Amino acid sequence: MSSRDEAIKILDDLLRMEDVLACMIAKKGLEGIVPSNMKVKDVDLWQLISKTTDNFFDLIGHFYIYGLSRIYFELGKYTIIIAPISETFSLVVIIPSLANMGLLDVEIENTKRKIEHIVEAQHG
Repeated sequence: MSSRDEAIKILDDLLRMEDVLACMIAKKGLEGIVPSNMKVKDVDLWQLISKTTDNFFDLIGHFYIYGLSRIYFELGKYTIIIAPISETFSLVVIIPSLANMGLLDVEIENTKRKIEHIVEAQHG
């Protein structure tokens, strides 16, 4: 199985959670690995997220070496969570703004670690 296929499987597992509406491994411009079964299909929302996250990826580049682990921002009824994997790639997760963060935080961290493992194995 390729590393891309492994990453898609990991993202699909995260998407099975009720409150996870979308997730991806992204870099600036939201290019990256995106599963096909995301629950958010609003094109305008995706364009806005793409423009907004470009600024956050600039911040990640500045603060990654200091241990930046998450960026949260609310966009209307959605919360977008950016969990840096490296200085250039991050796990991006979209949830409802009123979601319970307890279990979600644990699952997002587990997903991030699995993806980090794939990246390390690939560049090992």
